[in-house]
Amino acid sequence: MEFWTTILGLARQKFIAIPVAVLAVALAFTGYLVIPERYVTSASMVLVTPSGGGSIDGTKPVAQTNPLLQFTDDLRTTASILILAMNTSDVFASVGVTEDGPTELTVDDGRSNPTLLGVGTTGPFIYVQVESDSPATAAKVLAATQERLRQELEDRQNELKAHPITFVQAEDVVRLPPEADGSARLQGAVGGLLLGLVAGFGAAYAVVRRRLFPRTPVPSEESEPEGAPPEDLAPEPAGDGPEPAPSGDLDETGPIDVVRLNGR
Repeated sequence: MEFWTTILGLARQKFIAIPVAVLAVALAFTGYLVIPERYVTSASMVLVTPSGGGSIDGTKPVAQTNPLLQFTDDLRTTASILILAMNTSDVFASVGVTEDGPTELTVDDGRSNPTLLGVGTTGPFIYVQVESDSPATAAKVLAATQERLRQELEDRQNELKAHPITFVQAEDVVRLPPEADGSARLQGAVGGLLLGLVAGFGAAYAVVRRRLFPRTPVPSEESEPEGAPPEDLAPEPAGDGPEPAPSGDLDETGPIDVVRLNGR
């Protein structure tokens, strides 16, 4: 509680709040500029059967049926097979998407797109999304992915020796051009703003704490204890007479005069 009270008190002081606000805005602007612009393009595809149906009967004339009325669970199974086949590193590399590269590719049934989440589970849909740092690269990878998907569908039907008349086709439902996505830059700006606020008020809080609670100097071992009198005022040791001369100075005293008492 004391911490937040101190922070609120610092925020009310103009000479602290204004520099912190300037720092936070500068870091937010820097974060917005440092993160590169991202572009997103997508395509929604649906699998349809040919108008003549999925089988051939030589004894009967070919019946013309509306392909949009022939959606079955079989087509959903085919769409799931294609989605699994497309989500491999080899396929991603063939369309220009490398690991840890600037381009991201998503191929699913629409569950990654909120607008397609409801309808993606009720029909044979295939959703392709490309995100890159260049609109030209995003459009190129999307076109390459759709071409690879159609080629994968055709190759599998040829491997199963299906008649070309009965081939399932992948048709575009919606294809969106590359558009700028500012979410990444917005996240960078918000991160810079929070960093500036935390760093600014943290530094101010540290300075305030240092002023309120200064460090007490620790006495050294060689210093004299408090209350001890100076050396020149220290009492001399008690004694009845002068201090005896050191033994080493006896040879330097010279001869001793004899004092006679009472004329003797």
